[in-house]
Amino acid sequence: MRAVVRAATAAVRRRRLQSVVIGTVVLLAGATAVLAAGLIATSTAPFDRAFARQQGAHAAVAYDPSKVTADALKATATASGVTAAAGPYDTVKASLLIDGGRGPMVDIVGRSEAAPAVDRLEVTDGTWLAGPGQIVLSAQIKGPRLKVGDEIAIGVPGQPKLKIVGFAASVTGTAQAWVWPSQTDVLRAKEAETGTQMLYRFSSAGTDDAVRAALATATAGLPADAIGGTTRYHAVRLEVNGNLATMVPFVVAFAVLGLIMSVLIVANVVGGAVVSGYRTIGVLKSLGYTPRQVVAVYAGQAMLVGLPAAALGVVLGNLLALPLLAQTEEAYGLPGARIVPLWVSLAALVAVPVVVGLAAVVPATRAGRLPATQAVAVGRAPRAGRGYRIRRLLAATALPRPVSFGLGTPFARPGRSAMTVVAVLLGATTVVLAIGLSSSFGVVKQHFARTAAVQVLVDVVSDQPDGEGRVVRPAGGPNPGEALDPVDPAKVRGTIEAQPGTARVVGVTRTEVTMAGIAEPIEVEAYDGGATWTGYPLIGGRWYASAGEAVAGSRMLRLTGTRVGDTITVSTGKGPLRVTIVGEVFSRSADPTLFMDRSSLGALLGSAGPNRFEIGLAPGTDPYAYAKALDQAVGSNAVLPVAAAERAGSETLTLMVGLVVTLATLLSAVAALGVFNTVVLNTRDRVHEIGVLKSIGMTPGQVRLMVIASMTVVGLVGGLLAVPLGLLLHHRLLPMIAGAAGTGIPTDVVDVYSWPVLAVCALLGVALAVLGALVPATWAGRTRPSTALRAE
Repeated sequence: MRAVVRAATAAVRRRRLQSVVIGTVVLLAGATAVLAAGLIATSTAPFDRAFARQQGAHAAVAYDPSKVTADALKATATASGVTAAAGPYDTVKASLLIDGGRGPMVDIVGRSEAAPAVDRLEVTDGTWLAGPGQIVLSAQIKGPRLKVGDEIAIGVPGQPKLKIVGFAASVTGTAQAWVWPSQTDVLRAKEAETGTQMLYRFSSAGTDDAVRAALATATAGLPADAIGGTTRYHAVRLEVNGNLATMVPFVVAFAVLGLIMSVLIVANVVGGAVVSGYRTIGVLKSLGYTPRQVVAVYAGQAMLVGLPAAALGVVLGNLLALPLLAQTEEAYGLPGARIVPLWVSLAALVAVPVVVGLAAVVPATRAGRLPATQAVAVGRAPRAGRGYRIRRLLAATALPRPVSFGLGTPFARPGRSAMTVVAVLLGATTVVLAIGLSSSFGVVKQHFARTAAVQVLVDVVSDQPDGEGRVVRPAGGPNPGEALDPVDPAKVRGTIEAQPGTARVVGVTRTEVTMAGIAEPIEVEAYDGGATWTGYPLIGGRWYASAGEAVAGSRMLRLTGTRVGDTITVSTGKGPLRVTIVGEVFSRSADPTLFMDRSSLGALLGSAGPNRFEIGLAPGTDPYAYAKALDQAVGSNAVLPVAAAERAGSETLTLMVGLVVTLATLLSAVAALGVFNTVVLNTRDRVHEIGVLKSIGMTPGQVRLMVIASMTVVGLVGGLLAVPLGLLLHHRLLPMIAGAAGTGIPTDVVDVYSWPVLAVCALLGVALAVLGALVPATWAGRTRPSTALRAE
């Protein structure tokens, strides 16, 4: 045993370069494994884990404070079946006034604690409230115009200004903003939509019916009309998991690819190190080492380097995971664990050394069975006959001799070349997949925005009178109660058409209809003119062409179980309407949506005018300048022109693209290092051959060219194989993401690879292999013939 340990230790010291190579690869493979497994772990039921960690509310109930007292609400916390409760909290619904304009409408809750018994908030940026004059916003509405330190006004009478001190996440979205309970100028503002909130957790909450029953028991003693609204856990869970379903498939795909890559590259490098030491194995056997002792020496050599490298890799993986998990958490829109689970680190500490040991034992066992003389011969040169004919054919061509020698080298050692091809294949496949997904997400973002077709939107704030017959700004916005100018849609259209730069304009009346058997209302966008140019891509069928026809969004078709060609009956309070669905469109709306001509709705709309105009501009027209000029030309505080790009943001898609690029970069770096390490080992193994060639007149430049040329074939094969594999993964992954989102896919979202792009992708393998060969090629070119001939 002592001889085995001594031989293994001496091998580590003597082959320092090889030891560094193995250690570096194991370190990065361990880091990648931790990162990949951590992503998979955090992508498994993230809502359920976040709900349990934050003691989420099974029910968030809004009460009318004029109908029930605070003491009565506190009494519900001790009702049968209630395990925990928080509140009562004062609430108000109002908008955030950003830069003097109306921002998002939010539910603001007066709360002094960030972590009560129910709905423990996770502060993701800044700090929690310290007193009045401050506000904490939901992390989901964070943006460039809302950041820590800014001051915003609240859309209630008096428009009090508060300082943003932090952003926090609630797993069930119980509110979008929190202020100190004594902030009465906000929470108890006159003419504002105020209320009281209670949060509950129940002993029986396995189903939505169980939550309903438990809530009914807890509120049995309250007035029947005291409850203004309820948000239940299962409804939130269903919605969140639906959104998560679009993110999880590609995150898990990249993570699994990373795990596979880690295992294969470790096996490649460690196995290559053993094979390159065949001559040493022959010497050891000549000195009397048994086959088992030979295996133990090489397994011990790999483990002496691999164990500390694996431990460092786990630490590095946890450090790399911090920003990536934070990015994933933001993409999921959930408060999540920003550290890798402990079991993942422990598993990697065990699994990576096991892979290292197996990668060394398998080739060492085969080598240990060889006779000593054969092991020495194999260590010096490839077996006779391997690639002989191909090398002779290459030598007979007009190619420079260093190039023909290099191109023939992979055929002399097919096993090692195959391992290098695998490393190139994995790295190039990752890049091909990342290019495809990033391009597809970019096309989806363009389709959602429609800014290529519609550059300016004109919204009509309100054309419905209040109870006193006035048309006023709604509560919660800027200047609530301000009288709005009367709107004449025909005059607005005329002003738009006369505006310089207008190419196309169409009015849209947005309304809702119902359909038998469907609980959700169906949103209808009724155009008063030709709308084929508005930028909605067709997935199937055609655009509507006459009255009684409509095109439907994918979610509407899936929710109602209808297909293109079916006829459905929808209705409003004014009567029913039969509509034939003639096409399916790709739209960003999460609501079930129908698009049709205004004439199809007829009397169901009455005299209501368009509440939006969509405008296509002439080439070269600045949409921002156009919107500003149109606002002045219309001169009405009820008509709001805005550049469509201001509403075209898709944070989820942006995060998805960022996540793809981050993951692809990490995996490509690991694959590139695997290629580099394999080339180093191959070049080190050929040092004697290089010495012979240099002694008969080959220059250092020719040696570099020969080594680089030897990797060209390997890189080309790996790159060519990566193209169809990357395409296959891309074409399989996109339908999974779209299916999870409940939508179909337009063909241009899938067909993002052009022939020039595919050609570049095929050459990625060559670039990867050549870059990996540059350093060892330079080292080989500088080696003196005498040193090379004396080398092992």
